[in-house]
Amino acid sequence: HSRCRSQAARPAAASCCRSMAAVYRRFVSLQQRYPVRMSLATGGGVMSLGDALVQLRNERFDAHRNAVVSAYNGATAPFFLFWWCALDRWWPGTALGAVARKSLMNQVCVGPFNSAFFLAWSLAVGAWLHSGERGSGSELDLPALGGEIAAKAREEVPGLLLTSGVFWFPANAANFMFVPTHLRILFMSSCSVVWGAYISFVVHR
Repeated sequence: HSRCRSQAARPAAASCCRSMAAVYRRFVSLQQRYPVRMSLATGGGVMSLGDALVQLRNERFDAHRNAVVSAYNGATAPFFLFWWCALDRWWPGTALGAVARKSLMNQVCVGPFNSAFFLAWSLAVGAWLHSGERGSGSELDLPALGGEIAAKAREEVPGLLLTSGVFWFPANAANFMFVPTHLRILFMSSCSVVWGAYISFVVHR
């Protein structure tokens, strides 16, 4: 009986593998034909799914937080796609020296601004989503929000820069060394799920 079950499972497994291969080929084809739109969709979709799973581990789900982090990751994904391609042109290949230069350039030129922008975006859009209609008594107070963002940035950004270097430098090195260009948004968006969870903790602590 066990042999019969094993033989019956093989066609199902083969069919599943073929389906997954077809989905992968379709994804690669679309990524090559529509790099900007696919980067937007991949960045936002992976972050939305990953953040939902992270939140549900704590047995709660904040739709506003999910929308904030997913929108940011999706909106910035096309920039990173073309930025990484530029780094590849400047230092082509996957040799250790080239990877180190690309990772360091990315960390120095983009890392600090990305962390600060993500912090500001999370606070600003989160406040906007939680604000009420005009006249309800809970409308958005822009001067107060600006002061809150500035104070939070002064308090948190220095520590974020250090944490960002520890987290993103190895992630970028792996991205440049091992990940094909058409899969980089997918890989780095998966990493961003972890980073986004940390940023959300920083924003709300």
